[in-house]
Amino acid sequence: MTLENSGSVARDHLASERTFLAYARTSLTIASTGVALVQLFTLSAETADTHSQRFARPLGAVMIALGMFTLGVGVMRYFVVQDALIRGVYPVARISASVLSFTLLSLILVVF
Repeated sequence: MTLENSGSVARDHLASERTFLAYARTSLTIASTGVALVQLFTLSAETADTHSQRFARPLGAVMIALGMFTLGVGVMRYFVVQDALIRGVYPVARISASVLSFTLLSLILVVF
């Protein structure tokens, strides 16, 4: 697909691609945090006699699932924005950003 570069068409599409890459980077960070939490709780349980290891795998799985969900939101948002830019409009993302922020904040509060 080739679009006429009038005004800020190219800049808008490149910004959309950068936003998608930010979603991909964020999802990788969240999933890596899940793996790190499992390792941290496992090492903590080996050095001290705590029962925190039973929370390690479910918490890690939730973080990895949240990372995959974030990537899914990013992919969906990328294609929605590309379609909207072709039509000459721009959709505002309020709900997805709010849900992701609230979920991450909740998980941070649970962990710490």
